[in-house]
Amino acid sequence: MNNYIKYIKLILLLSSLAFILVFISPRETFKQFGTVSWLLLVLVMIIRPLNDIFSRNKLLSFIIKFRRELGILVWVFSIAHAIWAFSEIMYWENLNSSIDVLRNSILWDYELNYLWGIIAFLISLPLLITSNSMATSILKTKWKILQRLSYFMFIFVGLHIFMIKWDTWPLYILWFWISIYIWAYIKNKRKLKKSSNSPRWLCVPCSYIYDESIWDIDGWIMSWTKFEDIPMDWRCPVCWVTKSDFILLEWEITTDESKIVSLKFLNTEVIELKLELKDDYTHASWQFLNFALEDLNWKFNRSYSIADKKWNVLMFLIKLKQNWRAWEIFKSLKAWDKIYHTWISWNFVLNNTLEPKVFIATWTWLAPIYSMLINTEEDVMKKLYFWVSKASDLFYTDELKQFKNLEINIFLSKEETKGYNYWRISLENIDFGGNCEFYICWNPWTTADISNNLLSRWFGKVYFEKFI
Repeated sequence: MNNYIKYIKLILLLSSLAFILVFISPRETFKQFGTVSWLLLVLVMIIRPLNDIFSRNKLLSFIIKFRRELGILVWVFSIAHAIWAFSEIMYWENLNSSIDVLRNSILWDYELNYLWGIIAFLISLPLLITSNSMATSILKTKWKILQRLSYFMFIFVGLHIFMIKWDTWPLYILWFWISIYIWAYIKNKRKLKKSSNSPRWLCVPCSYIYDESIWDIDGWIMSWTKFEDIPMDWRCPVCWVTKSDFILLEWEITTDESKIVSLKFLNTEVIELKLELKDDYTHASWQFLNFALEDLNWKFNRSYSIADKKWNVLMFLIKLKQNWRAWEIFKSLKAWDKIYHTWISWNFVLNNTLEPKVFIATWTWLAPIYSMLINTEEDVMKKLYFWVSKASDLFYTDELKQFKNLEINIFLSKEETKGYNYWRISLENIDFGGNCEFYICWNPWTTADISNNLLSRWFGKVYFEKFI
């Protein structure tokens, strides 16, 4: 509901901006509003095929990130243009209202030039309303079909300008746009044919796949960039490990179907997902399941830790942000929807001993730790150090309290709240027994800092995710 409210506010704000443009500008500027709207629309329409054709051009790749926002600006200037255009007709024809403009036959005497503009403006309304993440999650594959209305809108605007000015340059632009779209279509078809044999590289920690033949929307790497040509300081756009954690994918990926038993938000960014697999997969409780996902851009893979398992139902704790690709997919799913997965793999090994254990995690890196707690003997002394930003970010605190002999230490880095530690986790002044086992689940650089600190203090049993 909050997303709906935010978007309604945004539309009202943009509409207000259009009206402000009208009232602070002289009457004759309505033509300039139309020109600006047209030029922005040309940029919006040609940037995608040009980027497909010249996929190594960094300027095009940068501009395309703002394509949606440019589209909204097109609407702002077009509504300002439409308001002044209607008022201009009312002024010259002595009409009392915009309804009279529509009813009066004079409007249709301009050899359809106004009609093309009105049709284009009406088409722009559903495009504006659906130019947001909320609409894509609701409409799913139908969203892309709806957005194809922009092709007709572009053509109608071009005809509108041509028939008013009787200048052929809008027609030349339309022919240019059609030509590059055909060119881009042919080139993409050839890419798809070549991509079946192109090298693919698998990020072992998260199963992100870098395909050399495809423009990488996550990592902003141009298509047909060889993996060895990617800069050494580049990191996986999903889990931020370095290139050394990638392996050449030398096998064909097959998928299996599973069903969602339940999906609920634990806070604004964390979901609990329960998935029923067709077969009773054998797995260690701290392993990952690789999901085969697909959005409007391309197919992609993500891996998430298995937090718990009961029979053939797996439970996951997944962190999602609105600018992440997986967000749109999981947000639109509901119970009993189908979802696809590939494999279960990559151990984060729990030593099943009676030694005291210290678990260190943040956010949904808690998932494998939670699984380890389930599989640790009740009599073993356990400590958990868990970090998030605010108290509102916390989840599964009640579930953690159910474990016997578990000392829970929660750290909040962005607010001071009674009952919690303030700032980030620091283990330097904490006295642990010499026989303690440490299990760290964090991002690569923080894991390295914590493990190096513990190893420098002569703790020899420090374990973390070693993928290769």
